[in-house]
Amino acid sequence: MNTAGRRLFGLALSVVLVGAAIAACRPNGDVGYVEIKTVPNAPVTLTALYIDSAKLAPIRKGSAILRQPTGTLKLQADGASGALAQLCDIVVARNRITTVTVSVLERPPRCQCRNAGTDAAHACMS
Repeated sequence: MNTAGRRLFGLALSVVLVGAAIAACRPNGDVGYVEIKTVPNAPVTLTALYIDSAKLAPIRKGSAILRQPTGTLKLQADGASGALAQLCDIVVARNRITTVTVSVLERPPRCQCRNAGTDAAHACMS
């Protein structure tokens, strides 16, 4: 194989590898976003929050944005008896941001939701 043929083969191989890498980085399925805000705004939230039994990292500076699959998720917090206490169901819509404000001063904490889309009435079910 001559030099020009090797360069053409190398270029074609590079294009295929870059295309495969880009395709692998795209999100699988439909995704939306959940913004969790805590009230009062604290440097680090001490109340442990969970989405569908997966513990979230402590929320810093009162806000966190999570990328989640579309559907209904359960927002939960640590309960008094050590069991998880459900705060609300969050409806995650495709390419939309659902904002959940959690009041951590109250026991149990409570949440209020707002959706940036047109279906704001179904953003959250307490």
